[in-house]
Amino acid sequence: MTLTPDDIRVPTRREIKVGAQDVHRWIQDMGWEVPGGRSKYPTKYRFDGGTREQFKLIVGEYCRMETEKDDRQYGSLLDGLARLQAGGRIEPRWAESMKFVSSFLELGEYASIGGSAMLLDAVVSPEQRNGYLAQVEDEVRHTTQLGYLKKYFASQYYDPAGFTGARGHRHGNPLFWSNRQQACETFVSGDPVLISLNLQLVAEACFTNPLVVAMTEWAAANGDEVTPTVFLSIQSDELRHMANGYQTIVSVIENDHNMQYLQTDLENAFWIQHRGFTSMVGRAFEYGAVNRAEPWAQTWNDWVIEDWGGIWMGRFSRFGLEAPRNLADASRDAYWAHHDSFAIAYALWPFIGYRIELPNDTDKEWFERHYPGWYSSIGRVFDRWKEIGVEDPANRTSPIEHLIELGKVLHICRVCQSPLLEVASHGSTAQTSGVYTRVIEYRGRKHALCSDWCERMYLQEPERYTGENFLEIFDGWELSEIVRATGGMRSDGRTLVSQPHLNSERLWTLDDLAACGVVVRDPHVAGVSFEKF
Repeated sequence: MTLTPDDIRVPTRREIKVGAQDVHRWIQDMGWEVPGGRSKYPTKYRFDGGTREQFKLIVGEYCRMETEKDDRQYGSLLDGLARLQAGGRIEPRWAESMKFVSSFLELGEYASIGGSAMLLDAVVSPEQRNGYLAQVEDEVRHTTQLGYLKKYFASQYYDPAGFTGARGHRHGNPLFWSNRQQACETFVSGDPVLISLNLQLVAEACFTNPLVVAMTEWAAANGDEVTPTVFLSIQSDELRHMANGYQTIVSVIENDHNMQYLQTDLENAFWIQHRGFTSMVGRAFEYGAVNRAEPWAQTWNDWVIEDWGGIWMGRFSRFGLEAPRNLADASRDAYWAHHDSFAIAYALWPFIGYRIELPNDTDKEWFERHYPGWYSSIGRVFDRWKEIGVEDPANRTSPIEHLIELGKVLHICRVCQSPLLEVASHGSTAQTSGVYTRVIEYRGRKHALCSDWCERMYLQEPERYTGENFLEIFDGWELSEIVRATGGMRSDGRTLVSQPHLNSERLWTLDDLAACGVVVRDPHVAGVSFEKF
């Protein structure tokens, strides 16, 4: 039978059924060989070149998906919230805590761009590279979203100071250094597999659920309608990032050479992320809220212990990789860590970049109900600070002066950069949690460390932790000199961004702070962390 041109029928585009998975399979034939192991930092691990990428994304499909999400966020939804003046309905205490949270997350998302790109360069599987490439694009998008969130608050909330200028003065906040170490340094330096453990397997798979998902409930309860909109849009991408972390482990776990390193690296990554996330998120939730959800200790246990440590990490147990051994220490630390963190934040309020207030009677009743022994341990310290008038600049007194009277010494962990200060005793809890200050000497220099886990990390790689901490840099500086040097003033050049209360009147100035007469000292040199002159 002879065919003529009229006998040949070309199907229409509508009749051709091609799925995204088919396109992904065909595209593999058009790939090219790129040598693995090109990352900035060398790796001790050996990768499986046949590792697959679970979502099998292609650029066109990815762009359509993300465009739709951006249209929903930046389009009618946020425009409607602005027109309805939703920013004016946010509880001030919550909005102030978001000054710290949004600045921290913006830095973390920015660092994640570099971390994902380093992984793209390190692995040898083309599909794995594709997954990391999509994450690079996600992190660019998330950085923009967090910048937009700060812009929204700055334009809609009545006190923009702290949202504006945060990038300039956050390096002068000793509490920020821990989060910078946790969500920046560990995401962009070191072995690429360790970067993946920190970024994807722990920060994203373990801690974004209690942070991003749980925060939507807390935010909505405190009148904040924009944070859930942005955070849920971000979290919709995190599932793919968690899958990237899972695939990183899959690509190395069946090699006996790799298993000699993997358990230790996982424990190191978990501890660093825990020390940064746990106290910061708990502080933001419980001390930044007027209307509270379930206690942070319960949220932490549900997501970190049961979901991540049990279900997620349980998938790897048959390969010989177990949940981190320091999970139990972290669980005990999580009960008190955010309370201590708030006390340190209030004591160091001139540096923190937002307004903060002491718990009121309703707050104290809630804390005592959910954390029995809270008042006798730390609540009475807050009452003492209120009694001596630390809120009013006319009194020219600071919580630091009370700490000086009690002989309290602030240290900063050399590894995780967490401020270490036992404002009040929690009985034997500190010792049993594994978190208590110890000072070691190495090559003629003293180093404070928070735990056995940070001590192990330091002794493994002492050359990685040679930088100076906040107390060493500002040794001998008076408090107002530090604020001035780090740019922690409002637009008038004299009123502080940070305040120890939420009032619009009686704002502290540089002169008020200087009148307190307090100097920062390096405790490894002077034996104290503050002096009164």
